[in-house]
Amino acid sequence: MSIAREWVKRLADQAGVEITPKWRVPSLPYARRMQTLFDAFGITAVIDVGANAGQFRDQIRSEIGFTGPIFSFEADPTLAARLQERAASDPAWTVMPVALGATAGSMTFNIMHDPVYNSFKTPTTASVTGHERGNTVVRTVDVEVATLDALVNRFPDLAHTYLKIDTQGFDLEVIKGAAGILVQVPAMQTEISIKPIYADSPTMEQSIAAMKAHGFTIADMFLVSTDGEHRAVEFDCVMVRDQRRISS
Repeated sequence: MSIAREWVKRLADQAGVEITPKWRVPSLPYARRMQTLFDAFGITAVIDVGANAGQFRDQIRSEIGFTGPIFSFEADPTLAARLQERAASDPAWTVMPVALGATAGSMTFNIMHDPVYNSFKTPTTASVTGHERGNTVVRTVDVEVATLDALVNRFPDLAHTYLKIDTQGFDLEVIKGAAGILVQVPAMQTEISIKPIYADSPTMEQSIAAMKAHGFTIADMFLVSTDGEHRAVEFDCVMVRDQRRISS
C-alpha cells in the first residue's frame, strides 16, 4: 500500500468511514451477507453448480475472502475447459465438466448467444423483454448428466458446505438429484424466477416451496436481472436450514 493510500485509510478509519472501490459497490451487500453466513455456519467448502465462466468462484475468492475448496460443475464443454485451465493456478478449485440433474444420463444442452443464459430449458419471450438477443439458442450439444447424491464421496464435509445452484431454470432438477446430501447442507442459494425466460421453468413459489420441503427457509434475496421495463426477472434466493424443523 502506498503512503498516500495508507494515510487516507487511517483518516477514514478515524472518521468511521469505509473506503470501497467503485467496482465493489453493487455486490457489496451480497458479499457482506455471505461473509456473515460463512462465519455463522463455519463454511469450509463450496459446491458451485452451473459455474459458467467462474463468476461465483471469483466473487467468493476476491470479495468474501474464501480460501477453502470449491467444487465447480459446468455443462458447456467449452466453458468447462477454460475453467479447468484457470483452476490449474488454484489448487483448492476442482472443476468437473458435467451437468447435474435429477438422474444420471445424457441430455441436450442449449448454448445461447450469451453463455450466461445456457440452459437445458427452451427460451421464451412471452412475458419478458430485454433478454431476447442473449437468450437465443445458437447450437446444442449432448452432455453428461450426473447427480449430486452419486458424487457425495467427493465432498469432504457437507455439514460445513455451502451449495450454490444457478442452472437457468433447471435448479429444481438438480435438487431432485441431491435429496441425500441436502439434509447435511446448512446453507445454500438457488436462482428463482419472477418472470420466466425459459419455457416450463418453475415459478418463484414452486422453487421456494421445494426448498422448504427440504428443511430450508429464506435468509435473503438479491436481484439478478430485470426486464426492459425495469421489472424484476430473477433473484438469487439465499436459504439456511431451519433449525426448528431439525429439532421438531
